[in-house]
Amino acid sequence: MTAQHETPLSFSIMQIIARIPLLILALQAGLALAEAPEVDPELERQLDDYITDFSAPEDERAETLESIVEALSADTPAATRLRALGYQMVDFLHEEDEAAALARSQELLNLAKASGHTDIQAEALAFRIDLLWRLDDREEAMMYVPRLEAILPSVQAPRVRYYGHNLTARLLRAHSQYEEALSHFLEAYDAVQETDDDRTQPRRQFLNYNIAQMQAELNNHDQALEIVQRGIREIRELEYRVYLPEFFLLKGYIFAQMEEHEDSIQAHEEAIEWAERLERPDIIITSLNNIGSARIQMEDYTAATEILERALEMALEVDDEHTRPLLEFNLAYLAIMQGGGDEAVTVMEAAIEELVAFYSKANMADLLRYVAEAYREAGHLDRAIETLIEQREMNDELFQSEREESLNELQTRYETREQAAQIELLEQRNELQERTIENSRLQQQITILFIMVVVLSLVLLWLAYRSARRANLRLTAANEQLEYQSVHDVLTGLLNRRSFQEEMQQRGQDGVERRAQTHPDTLLLLDIDFFKKINDRYGHSGGDAVLKELSRRIKAVSRSSDMVIRWGGEELLLLLRNMDPSVQQDYVTRILNTIAEEPIEYRGESIPVTATGGFIQLPFDGVPEDEIDWERALHIADMALYIGKTHGRNRAIGVLGLNQPYEQVKDTLSNDLAQAVEKDLVKHVTIPGPEQGQQ
Repeated sequence: MTAQHETPLSFSIMQIIARIPLLILALQAGLALAEAPEVDPELERQLDDYITDFSAPEDERAETLESIVEALSADTPAATRLRALGYQMVDFLHEEDEAAALARSQELLNLAKASGHTDIQAEALAFRIDLLWRLDDREEAMMYVPRLEAILPSVQAPRVRYYGHNLTARLLRAHSQYEEALSHFLEAYDAVQETDDDRTQPRRQFLNYNIAQMQAELNNHDQALEIVQRGIREIRELEYRVYLPEFFLLKGYIFAQMEEHEDSIQAHEEAIEWAERLERPDIIITSLNNIGSARIQMEDYTAATEILERALEMALEVDDEHTRPLLEFNLAYLAIMQGGGDEAVTVMEAAIEELVAFYSKANMADLLRYVAEAYREAGHLDRAIETLIEQREMNDELFQSEREESLNELQTRYETREQAAQIELLEQRNELQERTIENSRLQQQITILFIMVVVLSLVLLWLAYRSARRANLRLTAANEQLEYQSVHDVLTGLLNRRSFQEEMQQRGQDGVERRAQTHPDTLLLLDIDFFKKINDRYGHSGGDAVLKELSRRIKAVSRSSDMVIRWGGEELLLLLRNMDPSVQQDYVTRILNTIAEEPIEYRGESIPVTATGGFIQLPFDGVPEDEIDWERALHIADMALYIGKTHGRNRAIGVLGLNQPYEQVKDTLSNDLAQAVEKDLVKHVTIPGPEQGQQ
């Protein structure tokens, strides 16, 4: 989707003229706010040392900060006082004194307001946003962002500009607002380039790390890897190497996303080496877990078990209550994949109970996919089905909540910007009423200066317009790519789950038009048979090759009006619009043959592939869609698919109609299709795929 936002580069000439009184007012005030605020050089040096030296023990650092705060007095410049008290606010939070941190934050805002200086106000707002984010109150933190964004361009001190832009960028990135986040990261980078002290290089590398993380989240792996490699090279040349473990950890993660497992393992081993030097057990445990995961993908189960057990032992030693249950889950999953049986299932379930306490819904939805796979491998098909249904429901909830959260966030940011604009206008009117021109000579000087400012502004505006136009062209292309990715699966190019759900929402609004169709629609749900074995034998790159080729084949035989969706993992969903019932079964046969008639060639080997499916009409056998909507129909098709799995795979089971009135069979139909088939309550058909010898 295209982001809707306003930029200062869009000002017209009339808007510039409308701001003339403000320019005059600033000139009358002697341009006092254009200068950096007064500071205490000695205390500022001590604060620089405090924020730079992380090698000292925590208690010594706390004593150092306390001595700086005790040295503050009424004569200490406001900028230095605010900075010292802001660091103490963060220290309160480290000591888990939330009330003291919040009280100190309000004190900083009051101090900044009394000072009337832009730099001090910006740093106070940044401290406030930082605190709220650390307290996980992102909604309120976002409410302060527009106020900070409005004054950051006027901030003189590079350190404050870096802090404000960097903090804003990271918060926006956490809300998936990547374009605005990148803009703030670049502003922070420019601010760093204006400094030349002990913090310059660490700040540059911190920015590089965050930008690389954002590129990795957008699946721009080549760009992310290039930034990480450059950052590692530069850090190796510096004495300040505190970020090296994070860079190597991110490098390993990027290689894992690219399925370069050997390179990923090497990067994580380097992360461990540097983490050991810098005493970072969190990095060590995470890297060991990721190495174990890579070994699983490489089918080196013995090595994977040894590495994960070592990580678990470390997690227990440092009392890491977040990583420990994840490692226990991974070990149990690995045991199940090697035939560990019910004992391993029990361990896995115990780990899940702990993970639920602090995992987000998105993380849990992803985890449930592996849980279902483990249940299936252990022979608990009923629990596998229940888990997949739970995962589907959770994904539906996430989709809905994501939309609501985005709308609420946009509304909050709009209302906050509007309120800030109204406050600014009232303050400007009040100041204009209180000030008068002192004498005609000063007025003449102001007029001359104003003319110079206007001429310079017009020149800068023209240059900015040209730069903005080029930037907007790049942003438009990026937005188009993001819009395409939002409704398509990255791997296969098929439509994704979100596009289908939006289609079904639109379906509810097109009742009259839909009833004008000659025939009902058909939902066909397909699951690739023995896909895990394909992954185990040929690696995930082999599995990806199978998914892409099958997607191409199915698209080739589909009609232009049909939707072909990657529903999740190895599941594909077809929405066959206006499908004539008399040709429905022939069409399904054609799909099964297209999938299995020829093996898939991969790195000189032939991979035989079949699929199992379940299909149903929508609307179903004349039953109104407020009784059997698309979700219930898809659930029935899913149960039909699993009947096909249990009867040998390589076939499709179709639910064609009812043998009894709907009211008598609806509970059985919705909850136990196998029983409905066994009692002959429904009309059904089994369509076999091609025989193995014909493949």
